[in-house]
Amino acid sequence: MESMEVAGTFNMRAVAGPGLMPHTLFRSAALDHLHTEGRDMLCAYGIRTVIDLRDATERATADTTGDWTVAHHPLYDPRTGPPQAGDIAHVYQSLLDDRGGALVEALRALACSPAPVLVHCTAGKDRTGLLVALALAEVGVPDAVILDDYARSGTQVRPHREEAVRRLLTELALDSAEHARALELHLDSPPSVLAGALTHVRSRHGTMTNYLRAQGFTDNDLAALRTRLLDATTLTVLHLSDVHASASAPLHSRVDGIARVRRVADRVESSTLRPDVVVVTGDLSHHRDGSSYPALASVFDELRGRLRCPVVVVPGNHDEPRRFAAVFGRNPVEHVHGFRVIGLDTAAGSVSREDLDLLRSELRSPAPNGTVLALHHPPVPSPAATLAGRELAAPEELAAALADSDVVAILAGHFHHPMSGVFAGIPVWVGGSLAYLQDTGTPADTVIGFDAPMYSIVRCSRHGVSALPIPLHTPDVLFRSNPTLTAAAS
Repeated sequence: MESMEVAGTFNMRAVAGPGLMPHTLFRSAALDHLHTEGRDMLCAYGIRTVIDLRDATERATADTTGDWTVAHHPLYDPRTGPPQAGDIAHVYQSLLDDRGGALVEALRALACSPAPVLVHCTAGKDRTGLLVALALAEVGVPDAVILDDYARSGTQVRPHREEAVRRLLTELALDSAEHARALELHLDSPPSVLAGALTHVRSRHGTMTNYLRAQGFTDNDLAALRTRLLDATTLTVLHLSDVHASASAPLHSRVDGIARVRRVADRVESSTLRPDVVVVTGDLSHHRDGSSYPALASVFDELRGRLRCPVVVVPGNHDEPRRFAAVFGRNPVEHVHGFRVIGLDTAAGSVSREDLDLLRSELRSPAPNGTVLALHHPPVPSPAATLAGRELAAPEELAAALADSDVVAILAGHFHHPMSGVFAGIPVWVGGSLAYLQDTGTPADTVIGFDAPMYSIVRCSRHGVSALPIPLHTPDVLFRSNPTLTAAAS
């Protein structure tokens, strides 16, 4: 988070975090007393919208002029105004439970207003902190980052507000415990309090999305919020591979591929991860059991609806080519956030000349942010003895087609173990399998499969490519460190 010294206000900073568009969302205390230099500084940042979360009784007689539009969205009940005393955790929960409609109206203004946007209340701590936290949590920013941003307010507010707050509290008939709680309410931003508010939402509604929808936030609002806050030059891919679904009986009597895809959807939907596209790199069926394709198509339709993003599917060597093409098509191309995702058929273990020609033709026009290529057979070899020679045949032909192209990453499967590599100067990520994980340490004549399915999250941006394998089964917890409790205790 980038803190700023702005003449005439305080607690001013740009909100930053993984995947967020830089200098799109700002937060501060009130702007009523901005100096000319402070106003010029905000104008230099290009701020076009100011969202004021105070009611009319808290505001100056006129809005500070600037090159921005001011939108008023009071969060506290105008009949009662801001609380003068009380428990900060209770105040936050009351806002969430009783003023959800007002929170959503302010969040909708943030999502739909011209950017960059600045949000403020009186001190920029509580109302501003809660609204920013809801926005960041909804677009997938990790809680640790949200809490760190929130915790900065206390140290920035206290020097500017402590004297006035102590004068205010002397006029109230408070005992020592009430006085301490009131000081915390006005001056501090304990991470444990905001963490409790986020937990309160999720325990009652399951996910932040469910809470916002219950308050009237629509799918269009959610899409607008993501567009407003997320870096358009970052692509988050949910990468699945080697499902090995069967319509007759579970693989090895326990692997239900379709159920595992649904379980991935459950896990991702309830997490902070927000994929922009789902990529499935082959072996949807097991031993060419094309009768599983209708059920797979249905579950992929569920993924599209639940995760609100496109699904790109390519075949593997276990897939039945004609039935696969009839259900899922061939050579898919999707455009997301300025990226292009191209699916390539390597079901035969190689790429046909016809498909290479199509690929070259598609790549002649670069995408604004680059292309991600999805295929089943990795163009790089596995170090496992059991997989020697199982990589893509004639990789040099693919390398020639990719020469001087805008391809920024290659996603593959087939090996049943996660692996990274580089091919023709392009990062390669081989995702683990949803069916089983292959033991890479066995002799060439022995194959051992562990019931340890996994999926991956791959992020592509101007800064490079990162990939994270995620186990589908919940592993044993060795230890747990809670940064919220640690921060609260320190």
